[in-house]
Amino acid sequence: MAAIRRKRPDDAIVAEEGSGAVGSSDVSWYVDPLDGTINYLYGIPHWCVSICCADSSGALAAVVFDPLRDELFSSARGGGAQLGDRPLRISDKRDLASALVATGFGYVAAQRLVQGRIIANVIGEVRDVRRFGSAALDLSWTAAGRYDGYFESVEKPWDWMAGAMLVREAGGRVTELTPLDPAFPRIIASGPGVHDALTRLLANAVHKAENSID
Repeated sequence: MAAIRRKRPDDAIVAEEGSGAVGSSDVSWYVDPLDGTINYLYGIPHWCVSICCADSSGALAAVVFDPLRDELFSSARGGGAQLGDRPLRISDKRDLASALVATGFGYVAAQRLVQGRIIANVIGEVRDVRRFGSAALDLSWTAAGRYDGYFESVEKPWDWMAGAMLVREAGGRVTELTPLDPAFPRIIASGPGVHDALTRLLANAVHKAENSID
């Protein structure tokens, strides 16, 4: 935070850990110094630092750093996405039934019950589902082709903006939703070959979950 304020004093900073610096420029920094907090607390080696710089036209640059694997994912608008100095390429999967999909669950128990119903209507339609506990890394791994797709009800911009930029710059698609129920998916990311099918599958799964709640 100090480095950003020192070099970019007119920019806004939106961060999970207590910073809400208001800026006078059109540039904002979205910072999550520790995405995957529960993993970190339990000693599970899957967490990262996520930073996205954006202006009024959207994301300008993004980095997601996994210090335990020493992996730095980065991207700049129109410049593609990289892991270190290696270009990232999204999955070219075209068959949703053979797609490996990542997701995450909310902190609130009532939301997880709904998300469990959604997953129940997804898992039989894809190769398998992974839930590792870091939205930023899930999106980064999707950009790297380690996953074929990802979805989650993740809401805070510092959790997903950097990863979403990586996916788009790696050739993928990201759909941002605004559901009324916080348990429903907000971010869907994947390669273009399965994106529409995954979006339809999730819409159907949400519909079934809604009916089961009623």
